[in-house]
Amino acid sequence: MVVVEQIKSQKIHGCQILETVYKHSCGGLPPVRSALEKILAVCHGVMYKQLSAWMLHGLLLDQHEEFFIKQGPSSGNVSAQPEEDEEDLGIGGLTGKQLRELQDLRLIEEENMLAPSLKQFSLRVEILPSYIPVRVAEKILFVGESVQMFENQNVNLTRKGSILKNQEDTFAAELHRLKQQPLFSLVDFEQVVDRIRSTVAEHLWKLMVEESDLLGQLKIIKDFYLLGRGELFQAFIDTAQHMLKTPPTAVTEHDVNVAFQQSAHKVLLDDDNLLPLLHLTIEYHGKEQKDAAQAREGPSRETSPREAPASGWAALGLSYKVQWPLHILFTPAVLEKYNVVFKYLLSVRRVQAELQHCWALQMQRKHLKSNQTDAVKWRLRNHMAFLVDNLQYYLQVCAEG
Repeated sequence: MVVVEQIKSQKIHGCQILETVYKHSCGGLPPVRSALEKILAVCHGVMYKQLSAWMLHGLLLDQHEEFFIKQGPSSGNVSAQPEEDEEDLGIGGLTGKQLRELQDLRLIEEENMLAPSLKQFSLRVEILPSYIPVRVAEKILFVGESVQMFENQNVNLTRKGSILKNQEDTFAAELHRLKQQPLFSLVDFEQVVDRIRSTVAEHLWKLMVEESDLLGQLKIIKDFYLLGRGELFQAFIDTAQHMLKTPPTAVTEHDVNVAFQQSAHKVLLDDDNLLPLLHLTIEYHGKEQKDAAQAREGPSRETSPREAPASGWAALGLSYKVQWPLHILFTPAVLEKYNVVFKYLLSVRRVQAELQHCWALQMQRKHLKSNQTDAVKWRLRNHMAFLVDNLQYYLQVCAEG
């Protein structure tokens, strides 16, 4: 038989067999087409077992890589159609494309920064049957990832409730009904997938936005990474100036965190639940050498040499411990990007504070006789202050707002 010979000669396996049998069942004599449709129905039974394990329990039981979902980042060589990319997942307008971008680990740097409990899965589009659109496969991927995230977390699931709202038996029966159909129906298949996806998306929305206070977390990001609490960081700059103007040492990180806590108390920021989640970091030369020594114990890899920071300000960063389940949005890679913005905004704020200090000194000495050089300095300070003040206004009001 041609189909069998093609499968053997090309070593076709997994979902690729579905594609091969489907193409041959679209034409030919009625008896042959009927026989191939029966074979295809049996093959679909295997696929539905995989779908049940993945969508209802978050299990990827695929030792031989036969399913169209795999663990690991996507290869990045297949682009979905625009209408498939923009499929609304039901999470406050979040689209499938946006969700993939939020958890995209194509960069090795971001992949290594992920928490161990947050596994990455992606589509194996090259073996996806042509009669199953990518938009439907993306929904299946989203459901399985969400279910697995809940199953793998050490939280009180009885309190949180099932992500499928205890409808596993109902959805399993619907998938079993599809399995019993002699012919595959994309309409029926997508309707079942949509019902499961809508249930998962609704639960995630309530959990993230209502129970986990997503808007509150965004406000924390703005207040600290984007310097929304300006009075706090102004107090911190004044307190930590003497300890961060010199190159950092092993105790600098501890000292700046003490200064940060003191500054928070000065501005009456006494949130006992929030402050322990924030931590200022210092990347000093000795710390990098220690990390490099630890890396040598593992697999060897080349690292580019880094210059020691000239001051503690240059090595200062901010880390924030994101609470479950918002860690799927605020991944370490995302927070690192916010950290870059934090460093830049803090440097602008420091320059602004220094220029204001120069103005204060200038006012103290205005009764003294000044020369032409002093006038040039004053004009320079005025021009620099004008530039920095407008930049600061743009960053805080236009860019962040």
